[in-house]
Amino acid sequence: MELYSGDAYLSIKSDLLGSDEEEEKYKSESGTQTQKCLSNKGKLSSNSIMKASISSGLKQIIPTNKPKRRRVKLMNWKRYHKLNVIYSFLDELERDYPAICTVSVIGKSVEGRDIKMLKISNSDASNAAVWLDASIHSREWISTAVVTYLAEFIAKNFQKHPNSITNKDWHIVPVLNPDGYVFSHTKDRMWRKNRAHHEGERVGVDLNRNFSYGWGNNGDQGSSGEPTNVFYRGPAPFSEPETAAVRDTILGSASPFKVFLSFHSYFELIIFPWGYKCEPCPDYLHLMEAGTVMARAIYECTGMIYKVGSTKDLTYFACGTSTDWSYAIAKIPYSFMIELRSKKYRFRLPKDQISETCIEISHAVTSLMDFIDNTKFKFKSKK
Repeated sequence: MELYSGDAYLSIKSDLLGSDEEEEKYKSESGTQTQKCLSNKGKLSSNSIMKASISSGLKQIIPTNKPKRRRVKLMNWKRYHKLNVIYSFLDELERDYPAICTVSVIGKSVEGRDIKMLKISNSDASNAAVWLDASIHSREWISTAVVTYLAEFIAKNFQKHPNSITNKDWHIVPVLNPDGYVFSHTKDRMWRKNRAHHEGERVGVDLNRNFSYGWGNNGDQGSSGEPTNVFYRGPAPFSEPETAAVRDTILGSASPFKVFLSFHSYFELIIFPWGYKCEPCPDYLHLMEAGTVMARAIYECTGMIYKVGSTKDLTYFACGTSTDWSYAIAKIPYSFMIELRSKKYRFRLPKDQISETCIEISHAVTSLMDFIDNTKFKFKSKK
């Protein structure tokens, strides 16, 4: 399958915050739980491809394929982008590809910001649904970069993709925690939670401890009841509008979800249920196999090694997570959390590694879709 680097976007406006502008002191050591394909980098992924050349000291911009060239281009995968740029990018995909792309607001954040979702679909009623989300933990900027890249990768050459891609309805939420994401760009680079109030103060809730399944288990080992703690689970399951938006969108879908992928950083892992207890989930061996398919695709692409296993096996107790909930309650058989790069740089992954990370994950996701469509699997599910 052909991959695209995303360099097609010519950035001519710079209202963007890159990692080189991050000056705040590193505040937390906890992760989110607290070169073969690189020869394709010259290929462009945007259907509004523009080619810039220098002639007599002047830039000449030559438009090529449909759709028509946009007046202002903001998006690329050479830097980390602010929320308004990401949302504009989603809206542009809808304008450029109205037959397959639809943008909707699935909920509002604590501070009233839209939680936007892009749906990519050929409107076939027999399609299975796929969920992709990022930045449920706001400081994990690389996750949003990867998910926006996947949105472009899927949409721009939709008709050229194999059936394993086009027979899915893709539900893509690049910023699940918009308030925290904005705060991490403007005030505190290491901010993780949303911006919920507690006793008049904005202490925030760890949204990936706020889902109902396993919520509050294991005391302070899997989450915290203390509002100032980085793993604060909130006063009740789904107390936060951001997590409620995920629940309502998935459970209210007319198409059954088959895949749930939540992107995080920085442990370089592919993990699946359970996080709230030690016992293996009913489909442990099959999920291990599917995760290994993704890990192998990543390794064959860039040589990066991602470990595969259950949340508790590879990290520690994590209670009230989206992947435990999606597997047990929403009954989504392929429920994974993908921990992106980088153990070396932690949350401050250098900008020059964004594109390579995006490419290796696009290999992982397409390999997973092929595996799913070519594997007979009876979902056992449940607790």
